[in-house]
Amino acid sequence: MTEFLESFVLLNLNESIVQKYVEIDAYSQGKDKNRIYPSNFSARNMGKNDLWIAATAAVTSSTLLTTDKDFDHLDTVFIPVIRIDVENYR
Repeated sequence: MTEFLESFVLLNLNESIVQKYVEIDAYSQGKDKNRIYPSNFSARNMGKNDLWIAATAAVTSSTLLTTDKDFDHLDTVFIPVIRIDVENYR
């Protein structure tokens, strides 16, 4: 377990992540006046932890893997999102 945990990359919270958090939150709530929203866009409040996860993925140019639909609206706008259907693995 220790070897596995030591392979993780640790990031310090920085201004870039905080700024991306703000951008993603505004976009998600439909309040980003600098963006063009898709016609089928529906504003939503994201959980604070989900916002940190999305912001960190965006700043580090990572792909976000998830098992729920909470990040779908961010796919291709901020980050690539891959949703894994856990039912396929039971």
